[in-house]
Amino acid sequence: MTEVTPDPQHVHIHERPKRESVWEVYFPMRPDEDKEAVPVASFPMIIYFWPTMIAFLMCGVFQSFGWWTEGALGWIAALALAFNLMVIVTDLDQKKFVIAMLLLMAGGLGVYIARLRDWAVIGHFGDWVASFDITLSTDAYWMIGCFLLAFFFVGMAQPRFNYWRLEPNEFVHYIQPWGRDQSFPRQGSTVSREVPDLLEWFLTFGGGTLVIRREGQVVARIEHVPFLGRRMRAIERLLGVTRVKAM
Repeated sequence: MTEVTPDPQHVHIHERPKRESVWEVYFPMRPDEDKEAVPVASFPMIIYFWPTMIAFLMCGVFQSFGWWTEGALGWIAALALAFNLMVIVTDLDQKKFVIAMLLLMAGGLGVYIARLRDWAVIGHFGDWVASFDITLSTDAYWMIGCFLLAFFFVGMAQPRFNYWRLEPNEFVHYIQPWGRDQSFPRQGSTVSREVPDLLEWFLTFGGGTLVIRREGQVVARIEHVPFLGRRMRAIERLLGVTRVKAM
């Protein structure tokens, strides 16, 4: 967990810091430059389903042109969906992730040894799983993929209208079109980064949860923030100084 405590004693004179765009809630531009504010938004959990969305759409393309067998494409789509459901259902922090990987490796090793020794139970189970004929029609791939794509775009539009601006003197929550919803003064507040799940961190390219505390109490949790590791560089730069405009 990375925590940033604003330091009002450190004064930095800068004539004209870069004016940020609200569109930076999607991707932080130039995190190492001085800015007037850092926009941050919580994204809906549909953001984690991009692997399944891509898998179904690509399976639809491949099956349309007959590039792969229907059974192989069915397994790809099913495994992609299972992976995303696992991401939503489980929370694997660093310790749990290591344990899960060790268990997976132990399970794989056990299956390998069982095949070498020709254990009947494991062999029958493997044959039973291998006998699954997972096939979907091309229209089903396209329909499910397009549903996911539509919901993905709806989810991605929400942060544009519901976001936070971390400013040098206050943290402000905006809900458009109404404007300011609530705000907290910068002094006495801290900003920290949490990574509750390593798989979510991976799917959001270094994302996580941004937590705002004031006087030791959590006043805001901004969850499922993509590229949060990159944003923290801009936040640390913003909150590590007090800017005074030269007249």
